[in-house]
Amino acid sequence: MKAQKIDWSDIPFVLAVCDTGSLSGAARTLQVNHSTVFRRIEAVEEKLAVRLFQRLSRGYVMTSAGEYFYEKAKTLRNDLNEIESQLCGEDLRLEGVLTVTTTDSVLYWLTPLMRQFQTQHPDVELRLVSEVRSFDLMQHDADIALRPTSNPPEHFVGRALLPISYAVYAHRAYYSSLKENDAKERWICLTDDLYQSPMSKITKNAMPQNAQITVANSMMGVFELVRAGLGIAALPCYLGEQNDELVRITAPDTRYDGQLWLLAHPNLRRSARVHAFFEFVSTHIHEHIAVLTQKNAP
Repeated sequence: MKAQKIDWSDIPFVLAVCDTGSLSGAARTLQVNHSTVFRRIEAVEEKLAVRLFQRLSRGYVMTSAGEYFYEKAKTLRNDLNEIESQLCGEDLRLEGVLTVTTTDSVLYWLTPLMRQFQTQHPDVELRLVSEVRSFDLMQHDADIALRPTSNPPEHFVGRALLPISYAVYAHRAYYSSLKENDAKERWICLTDDLYQSPMSKITKNAMPQNAQITVANSMMGVFELVRAGLGIAALPCYLGEQNDELVRITAPDTRYDGQLWLLAHPNLRRSARVHAFFEFVSTHIHEHIAVLTQKNAP
């Protein structure tokens, strides 16, 4: 059978199966149906007149031809990413899409700052993505990451904006009632999959053994439950201190201190949109904190 030329659009399907080892994994990566991946792989193999994968019970395993295809296609993917990065990095217009990934709590905290930036740069389409998972700046899932961390990736360019601390908080009314009635404490905890977060570690150290527990699967969920007067929780101080409804019960636990980092891919440093966002946030964030502090002063 004579080999035919494959389409450029076939390559991501082969790469996804190589990366994940299964049709279902590739389908999740590409956000398409399982059957679509199956048809595209079958079509590629038919065009090339060669088997790229062995179909085994444990998944799709690359043949020697598949391994060769994978190595060459990875190089092609990296080259295309480099071209995209360089072209994006040379964009000097203060217009177009700027995608910023952050956490839900940082977005809540800095929403007024985002409004100011958007007002000052109306031709920039600001896309704010709040996710627990970190978007991949290397693969251009986002242009900028605004994240609390103690270990920022070395291969990104960035700035440490300000320190992040954590302490234990409760609603003033709840805490007063607790002391007056000598009641059993209720603690608001994160789900077990977030056990590595500073909030979970502080909670584990500070929560009494006989405490009642309510569980939430996000930092903002914990914050809203504390603000509603349901119980006590460890929170980042940037949330706890800006709300005069809450009272801090413990001093910040410095073992879990981090910093709020502003990060971008190094090839985007010359992008006007990225540069404008970096300069705006770096310049105005301390003014924003000062306003909140003054607003919530007793």
